[in-house]
Amino acid sequence: MSLRAISVLVLTVVFVIATASFTLFDIHIQTKNMEDSLVEEARTFAREMDAVWQFMDNSQYTINNTTSGVYEFKGLHCAIVGKSVGAIFSAGNNYLIRYTNFSPRRAQDKPDAFEAEALTLFNEADDVREYYRIVESDAGVGLRAETSADDGATQFRYARALQVTESCLECHGGPVGEIDVTGFPKEGWTTGSVGGAISVVIPLEQQQQALRDNVIRDVAFFLLLATFIGVVVFALMTVFVLRPLEAMKRAFGEVGEGRLRQSMDDAGTAREISSLIDRFNTMAAELRVTYEGLEDQVAERTRDLRRANEALAAQRDSLEALSEKLAKESQVKSDLLSMVNHELRTPLTSIITLSQIALESSGGNTEERGSWEEVRKSSSVLLGMINNMLDIARSDAGGMAVNIELMDLGDIVASAQGTIGPLAVGARVGLKTAVAPDVPLVNGDYEKMLRILENLGTNAVKFTPAGGTVTIAALREASTGDVLVQVLDTGIGIAPENQERIFERFFQVDSSATRIYSGSGLGLALVREYAVAQGYAVTVESVPGEGSTFTVRIPATAVVELSEDE
Repeated sequence: MSLRAISVLVLTVVFVIATASFTLFDIHIQTKNMEDSLVEEARTFAREMDAVWQFMDNSQYTINNTTSGVYEFKGLHCAIVGKSVGAIFSAGNNYLIRYTNFSPRRAQDKPDAFEAEALTLFNEADDVREYYRIVESDAGVGLRAETSADDGATQFRYARALQVTESCLECHGGPVGEIDVTGFPKEGWTTGSVGGAISVVIPLEQQQQALRDNVIRDVAFFLLLATFIGVVVFALMTVFVLRPLEAMKRAFGEVGEGRLRQSMDDAGTAREISSLIDRFNTMAAELRVTYEGLEDQVAERTRDLRRANEALAAQRDSLEALSEKLAKESQVKSDLLSMVNHELRTPLTSIITLSQIALESSGGNTEERGSWEEVRKSSSVLLGMINNMLDIARSDAGGMAVNIELMDLGDIVASAQGTIGPLAVGARVGLKTAVAPDVPLVNGDYEKMLRILENLGTNAVKFTPAGGTVTIAALREASTGDVLVQVLDTGIGIAPENQERIFERFFQVDSSATRIYSGSGLGLALVREYAVAQGYAVTVESVPGEGSTFTVRIPATAVVELSEDE
C-alpha cells in the first residue's frame, strides 16, 4: 500500500474509533446529568409535600377548634390535605405525586411493584430514606386512572420514606382497631416507624428527547471538528511529506536510469525531509563525479587486464615447456635408475648365491663362515634396497600394476617367514607366526602382499634388540568382518609424533637409537603404496621402548566367502 493510502486508512480508523468513543461517553454523561436532575426535581417535590404535611400537622388545633376553644373536627387532617395537594400538583401535567403504604385506607393508595419494593427497603434498612430508578411503566401496575402517563413509556420513579411522629399517633397509633376521629380503625403505628412513602412518577419522554438532541448536537460538532482536524493533518502530510517523497521517488528513478544530474529543491519541506534531500543531492553529486571518470578507468583496467592475460599466457607456455622438460628429465632419471638397478641386481644375486655356496662349503672355519655370512647379509640388504628403488621408480612412472587374484594369507605368511627367518636368526630375534583358522581367502596381489610382509618383518627384526620377538599374525575382526594382517615386535618403538611420518619416502627417525640402523627410508613408504593400490589400509600403534604393531586392514569387500561345497 502507498503511504497516502495508509494515511487515509489510519485517519479513517482513528476517526471512527474516536467518534464511537465520544458518542458513548457523551451518552453516559448526558444520562448521568439527566438522572441527577430528575433526582433533584423529585426531592424538591417530596420536600414541598413534606412541608405541606408539616404545616397541616402544626395547624390541626387551629383548624379543629373554634375561637372560643371548643373542639370541632372539620375533617381536614394531614392525609387528606397531602393527597389533595398531590392531586393539585399533578393536574395539568403528566407527573404523579401521591402517598402510599402497605395498609392504605383507600384502595387507590395501594402500592405498585416499585413502591412495594421501596417500602420493603425502608422498613428493613433504617438508614435508607429514599429510593429511585428508571423503569418501564406497565399498564395496571402502580399508575391509576388519574395519571396521564402513557403505558409502556420510560419513567423516573422516586420514593421517600415518611416517618411516624407524635402527632400521627392520634389517628394511626394504638390501640389497634380503635376507630379514630376520621372513622377508620387505627393501625398501631409507633413513633419513628415508617408510616408510608411519598411516591413521585416523572415521565421521561421530554428528557430523553432532550438527551437525544444534546447527543446529536455534540456528536455533530465533534464530527465537524474531527473532520477539520483530519483534513488539516492530511493536507500537512501531503505538502510536507508525501509530495517531497514522490519527488524523491522520481529523482531516484532518474538516477537509476543513469541520469546523474538530478538535483532536488528542499524549499518548503520539513527539516527531516530537507536533510534527506540534501543527502540525496550529495549522493547524486558524488555518483556524477565517480561515473564521469569511470569510462577512462574501465578502459585503463581493460588494458591492464589484457597485458596481464598476455603475461599469463606467456607464463603458461613457459610452464608447459618446463613441465615437458621436467617430464623428460624425470623419465630419463627413472629409466636410468631402473637400468642401473637392473644391472646391479644380476651381480648382487650372483654374490648372494656364491656367498651361500661358500657358507655351505666352508666347513668348521668360523672366521671364514663369519666373513661369508656378512657378505651374504650385506648383499641381501643391498638387493632389498635396489628392489625398493625399482618399485618407487615404477610408481612414479605410473607403471605399478596390480594383479588382483585369489590369495591364501597362510601361504603368504609362510613365504614371508622363509625370507625373514634367516635375518631373525642372525639378529638373535625370535620369529613367530599365527594364522587364525577362520581367516578366509581374499582378493589381492600376491606379490605385493608378500612384499608388504617382508618389508614390515624385515623392519621389525632390524629395530628389535637381541632376545626380542617378532610375530606375524592374521585374524578376522568379528565386529566388521575385515581381515587384519599384523606384524608385532618388542623393539624400540616409535614416538607418537613420528608414527605418521614414517610412511613418507626417505624419512628416518633422527635419534641416536636409530642412526645405527641402515636403510633407505623407502620400505614403509612402499608398504603403504602397495596397500593403497590394492584397496587396503595400513596403520601403526607403538609405545616407545615397548614395541610396535603394524596392521594391514583388508576390508570385508575383498573377502571371498566359499560355500561348504567349494
